[in-house]
Amino acid sequence: MSKKNNENTTLNVNEDASKEEMDAKRAEVTAWYSESIVHLKVQLEYETILKDIETARAERIQSQMFISQAMTAGPEEPDTVPATVTTNNASKAQAKSDWDASSNNAPPRKLKKEANV
Repeated sequence: MSKKNNENTTLNVNEDASKEEMDAKRAEVTAWYSESIVHLKVQLEYETILKDIETARAERIQSQMFISQAMTAGPEEPDTVPATVTTNNASKAQAKSDWDASSNNAPPRKLKKEANV
């Protein structure tokens, strides 16, 4: 049926329909929706199960990636400072105290004239 023909049929039903015909049409539409609800509930259950499966897959992939990244990184070292950093800091502190003019441990300064003599 074309859209125009369908509109004419609808207008004719609405204009010329008796109360009995309208009740019959209402009952037909209600029955159609009632039958459809059963199928829609099944479809909703199907879609819900699919969503749950996809969520489980995504969570599994995410956990596999996390484990893979953790294994690639290797074991982490304890929260201690490496010996080289400690040595560097100690030598910097020693150098600072050696050249601190206000310190009592500072070496005496030599002028260039005295160094050449």
